Amino acid sequence: MPTKKVKDSERRRCARACTNCKRRKERCDGRQPCRRCIERGAVSECSLRPPRRSFSVVSALPSPLSECSDPRSTTIESRNGPLSNHTDGAPHGLQHEMALRFPHFSRLIRDDRGTFMFIGDSANHSFLQNVRRIVRRHVGDCIFVDDPLRHHMVEACPSKGHNMILDNGTAPPPKPSEDEARSLVLWYRQATHCILELFDDATICDSILDWLRLSQQPVDALSATYSLILAIGAQTCPEDYDEIAEKHFNYGRYVTLATLMDDPSIATTQCHVLIAMYLLAQSRRNAAFMYLGIAVRGAYALGLHREDVSALYDTAEYMTRERLWKGIRTLDLFMSASLGRPPATLETRDTSSKEHYSAMNDLSFIFENILTEVYAKRMITTECLTKISELHRSWAARFSSGQSVEAIDAHPHHETPREQETGPNIGVIHLKEAYYWTIMLLSRPFLIDYVSSISPPETGSPPNPSHHSSTPSPSRNILAQACVDSAVRTIELIEPLLTSKSTPKRLPFIVNSAFAASLIIGLSLFSDLEGSMPLRRKRLGAACKILEKFSVHDLVTKRYLGIVEKMIGACDAFLELQQRKRMEYNNDLISRLFGRVDAEPPARETDPTHETSRNNMAQWQGFWESEPAAMNQPTPSATGSGSTIHNKMSFGGLDEVNYQEEHSRGTMMQPEDGGNPSLPDLGDIGSFLTPRTLWFDAYDSGALFPMVGSSMLEFASLEGDQNA
Repeated sequence: MPTKKVKDSERRRCARACTNCKRRKERCDGRQPCRRCIERGAVSECSLRPPRRSFSVVSALPSPLSECSDPRSTTIESRNGPLSNHTDGAPHGLQHEMALRFPHFSRLIRDDRGTFMFIGDSANHSFLQNVRRIVRRHVGDCIFVDDPLRHHMVEACPSKGHNMILDNGTAPPPKPSEDEARSLVLWYRQATHCILELFDDATICDSILDWLRLSQQPVDALSATYSLILAIGAQTCPEDYDEIAEKHFNYGRYVTLATLMDDPSIATTQCHVLIAMYLLAQSRRNAAFMYLGIAVRGAYALGLHREDVSALYDTAEYMTRERLWKGIRTLDLFMSASLGRPPATLETRDTSSKEHYSAMNDLSFIFENILTEVYAKRMITTECLTKISELHRSWAARFSSGQSVEAIDAHPHHETPREQETGPNIGVIHLKEAYYWTIMLLSRPFLIDYVSSISPPETGSPPNPSHHSSTPSPSRNILAQACVDSAVRTIELIEPLLTSKSTPKRLPFIVNSAFAASLIIGLSLFSDLEGSMPLRRKRLGAACKILEKFSVHDLVTKRYLGIVEKMIGACDAFLELQQRKRMEYNNDLISRLFGRVDAEPPARETDPTHETSRNNMAQWQGFWESEPAAMNQPTPSATGSGSTIHNKMSFGGLDEVNYQEEHSRGTMMQPEDGGNPSLPDLGDIGSFLTPRTLWFDAYDSGALFPMVGSSMLEFASLEGDQNA
C-alpha cells in the first residue's frame, strides 16, 4: 500500500537535513546550525550539502569558476595558443563536481577590531597555517604551533579616533624648505622605484618646488597630489618625520575626498593610488585595499585599461595614462596575492611587446595568470604549469637584454638621496623579488605536497627524512626545489639592504617577500630536498635580520619577525631531535658490535652472551656482505633524474604515468656533452612534468582558520552593536 503524501505544514522532518544528522540518521530541524549539532558541540561541522547532481548535468552547466575565470584565461591562451582539447568536457565537469563536495565556508580571520576578514590560499597567512600543521606533526606542540595570535590579522589602527580626517586634515601642513622638499621627493622615488612610477621623474621635483613657492596653495588636485607625495617621502626617509608625514597625508586625503570624488579623473585616480600606497606602508592593508578599489573603478571609467584608448591622446598624456595603469596593476596584483583575494584588474595589452615594454607590467601579467588559473580554481594542471613557466622564461630573457622602460640593467648601483654615496638599486630589487615571488607562489603547493608526504620516523628506526608515504615524482621534486631555491635567492637579493644607509625604513613589497621566503626556507628544513642544510639555516637567520631592520617602524613586520623567530625555534628543535635520534641509532649499532660497559644490562634468566653475540654478528655479517654490492650501484638522484617517463593510459583527459628507475651495473651514465647527469633536459617542460592534477583541497583535512557559520557572524554583529 503506497505511503500517504504528507503536507509540508504537517511534515515532522525538514526537507534538507545537515550532513551530521544525515550521517547519524537523526532528526534535524533544518536550521544552520541545527539544535542537535549545538547540543553535541559540533557547530562548526553543521553544514547543508548541496543536492547531488549527475556528472552529465554538471558538465553541461557553466561552473562559477569558469564564469569568473574564462575572460582571464584568454589572456594566457592568446600568447601561448589554445589549450589542448582534453582540458574541456569531462575533466571540467569533474573539477566542478569536486568543488561541490566541500562545505561552502569562507576562510575568515579577525582583525584588531573583531571584524571578520577573508584570507585566501595565496596569502602568506594561509601558507603559514600549512607550515604549522606540518611542524606539529614532526615536533609536536610548541610556541610556533600554538601561537595565541595565529587566528588574528595584526594591523595598525588609526591613532586618533574616527574623526581624524576632519579634525586633522582641514588645515594645510607647514611648508617644507626647498632642500627638505627635494630630499622627500628623492625618498619617495627611492621607495617606489619600479612599482609606483606615476610621474615623470625629470619634472616632478621642479613641479613641487614651483607649487611650494606659491604664496597660498589652492585646494585643488595639485595640492592633494603633491601633499601625498611629500607624505610618502617623509614616511620612508630614515629620519623621524612620521608626524610630518601624517600631517601631509591627512591634508592630501582630505582634499581628495572633499574636492575630487564627484567625477573620475587622472588626478583623482592618482591620489587614491598614493593613499593606498601610504596606508600599505603604514601596516593598514585593508584600508589600502579599499582605496585601491576606488582607483581601479576610476581607471576603468577613464579607459586606462585599453591601450588603444590611451593612444588617442598626445604623447605626454599617453605616457601619463600608461604609467598610472602600470602602478594600479602593480598594487592590485601585489595586494591580491598577499591577501589571497581576487584581482580587480584585467590586462588587455600584449605585455611582451617591445614598444614601451615594462618589465614590472609584464610580471603583473604573470601574477594575474597565477592567481586566476591556479589559486582561483584551487588546482594546478600540467597545461597551466607549462604555459606559466614559458611566461617566466620569456620574462627572464627580456630582463637580461634590458628591454624595459625602467632601464633595469643600466645602473646596478645608483645615486641615492644622500648623493654622497651609492647604494643598492631598489628598483632592481623590487623587480627581482617580484619575479622570485611568482615562482614561489606557483611552486608552493608542490612544496607542501612534497613535505606532507614525508612520514615521521618510527621509534627505533634510523632517522631518515627520505621516507615518503608515496614515491615522489621528479616533477614534484624539482618544483619543490624551485620554490626553495627562489626563497634562498630572495634573501640573498635583499641582504645588501641591511648595511646600506640609503635604505628606506618602510618597504612593504620587500618585507612581504622576505617573510614569504622565510616560511618556505623554514619548511624546507623539514624535508630531504637537495641543498646545504646549514646554508638554508643561515639564510633563515639573515631573513630574521631583514625583518628586524624594518620592524622598528612597521607593526606588520614586527608581527612577521615574531613568527619567524618562533619558527626558527621549532626548526632548531626538529634538527636537534633528528640529531639525537641519529646518535641513539648509531649508539645502538655500536653496542651490538662491540658491546656496552657503561649501561646496566637487563636482567635475564639465562646467560645471553652466546646467543646475543651470534645474532649481532650475523646481522653485521649481512651488512658487510651487502656493502660492496651497494657501493657498486649508482647513487639514485634525489630529484629522480634517473627515471624515464612512460605513458601508460589516459583517464579523464589526463595521462597517468609510471616512473621506472634504470639501474646501470657499474658506473653512472655520463652525458656526451659532459653536463650534469642528475639534471633532466628541461627544453620540453611539458614532456618532463608529471601530467597530474594537484588539488588544493587534498590537504584540507582541517580548516586553516576556524570555520565561521551564519550563527557566529550574527553573534559577532550583535556583539559589535553592544560594544558600539
